[in-house]
Amino acid sequence: MEFREKLQLLRTNMKLSQEELANKLDISRQSITKWENGQSFPDIQNLIQLSEIFRVSIDRLVKENDTCMVSLFCDENYPKQDIRTFLVRAKNNTYAVGENEVLPSKPNSHDFHYVEDDYLYIDSYFGNQKFIGEEGVWIKNNTVWAMNYYGQSLNENFNITFLKEALSHVSVSMPFRGPEFYQKGDYMYQCQVQGDFECFTGEETIYCKQQKVYTCTFHGGIVL
Repeated sequence: MEFREKLQLLRTNMKLSQEELANKLDISRQSITKWENGQSFPDIQNLIQLSEIFRVSIDRLVKENDTCMVSLFCDENYPKQDIRTFLVRAKNNTYAVGENEVLPSKPNSHDFHYVEDDYLYIDSYFGNQKFIGEEGVWIKNNTVWAMNYYGQSLNENFNITFLKEALSHVSVSMPFRGPEFYQKGDYMYQCQVQGDFECFTGEETIYCKQQKVYTCTFHGGIVL
């Protein structure tokens, strides 16, 4: 991402007009217009002031092709911890409890939406015994995180109620599918993840009396 794009993104997210930003810098509105059009570039003093206004380092402001689009959201105003906690709340208010289902966005899809202020969560999947889907998080309509998954029940002992119960125990430390381990009666749920919130792969399995009856693989991370 170029400087001009970052500047416009930061300014609009802070709900500042070009004139309002210009007043903060004590310069003309035309100067802001030229910066955002790529016709000119701010001097070091203005870069320092921009850094202070938007609470973003100068290096992040000026470095082209920096993977910072999501980082701009995930610094002061939208820390990654907030995205994690939002994910947990969203998951516990959608598929796991059968709430907030909306009309299909595609033929034969199942769709769940959950919204809190600037945050939007969407889970959309196809299938039943074998299924595939995608979850995502948006902040002010900008995609910041997503995950794809594919799974299947392996025999008649699979219990979808137990799966949903396990998924409802998702944690902020591992906000992907369910917890690392969950057991109830004859059923045992396990979830293993490699990587971290920014880039991960994983697999969840369910056993009934030590026989594998369900499996699901998933992967995802931060989206730029």
